[in-house]
Amino acid sequence: MCDRGTLIKAFSEVHVIGKLRELLLRNLDSLPLTDLYLTHPVLKSKIYGSSFKPVILEFLKKHDIEEICSLVNSAALTVITYIIMGEKPNLVHEVLEWIRKQRLDDGGWHWKSRREKPEKSEAWSTALVLASFRTARVHIDYNTIVEFLKINWESNRWNGFPEVTLIYLSYAGHNKNDKLLQKPVEYLLETQLKNGAWPGYSLKTVKGGIFRTCVILNALTSLGFTIDDEVILKGLKFVKKKLQKILNAKWSGILVQALGGLASTLLVLSIEE
Repeated sequence: MCDRGTLIKAFSEVHVIGKLRELLLRNLDSLPLTDLYLTHPVLKSKIYGSSFKPVILEFLKKHDIEEICSLVNSAALTVITYIIMGEKPNLVHEVLEWIRKQRLDDGGWHWKSRREKPEKSEAWSTALVLASFRTARVHIDYNTIVEFLKINWESNRWNGFPEVTLIYLSYAGHNKNDKLLQKPVEYLLETQLKNGAWPGYSLKTVKGGIFRTCVILNALTSLGFTIDDEVILKGLKFVKKKLQKILNAKWSGILVQALGGLASTLLVLSIEE
């Protein structure tokens, strides 16, 4: 068995956020704007944030508004990344107004632009849009967005994988006590496996997906769960067993996402700074 103190020591000794930073710096030229969320735990870090910020600012300046606004998620993540860095250039307002115009008739947003004629909105991209406006403190019709998310949960459980939607709702200021989040959070708590993991995104990982488990831990801790909650403790015990795989993540592999999710989790839990 692995107790709370042992877990904290094990994770704090391997410098997960530092590993993520190194990986990003080596591969920044190939980082798509749609993956900007990977930079967020590094930018928020007390240790690495101040030196990493100018690197990401320079990176963002290389992208013009046409490229930023090619997809809704690249646009929204660009806005959020600027705000995390304490920056709010005029570009932010231009991008937000473009995002506003991409709203679909069902009340939400797809990650594709309207000109690509997506059939229906996605919960996660709608939550991301809400997060971009909320973090930038620009008005958007909050109540109708919440209504869309409620209806979408009842119809398809946010595509069966609510964790990404929950992460972006936490960016927008929501927490585990919000009524909107009650059922999605309960669903995640109920579907945790005995080994502490959650079933992955593929048939190969039904007994425990490293990537998805890290994403869910990121979601739950962002909403206010702590290491004193059994769900988090169990999840971290599973992740500890897979830690070397995560730390050795290759840039082109899905474990980069696990590394990012774990970095965010450890930052929120104050296991790393």
